[in-house]
Amino acid sequence: MSESPSPTRTAAEIREWIIERLIHDVGLSPDEVDGDQPVVSFGVDSMQFVVLVGELEAWLGVRFADNPLIDHPTVNALSNYLARQLAQGRAVIDPTADL
Repeated sequence: MSESPSPTRTAAEIREWIIERLIHDVGLSPDEVDGDQPVVSFGVDSMQFVVLVGELEAWLGVRFADNPLIDHPTVNALSNYLARQLAQGRAVIDPTADL
């Protein structure tokens, strides 16, 4: 019996993970992270951004074919989008394919 290549995560789990990374990496307090604001509005610099996306790929067990924050710029939008992609069993997530 083979296992699924990546676990399915809920939007809430993904949202919590992203918020925890923002709190840790950028030094925000939990009440400073509004899920409806663009991730870049939290003061994430380019290096932190690249690391965040790479860690998110590793945690989810997927690869992004393009930057998912371009079309899903907020914590909530990104979390919901990624949860839908994982529920469909995607190992490679291409946000531009849905346009």
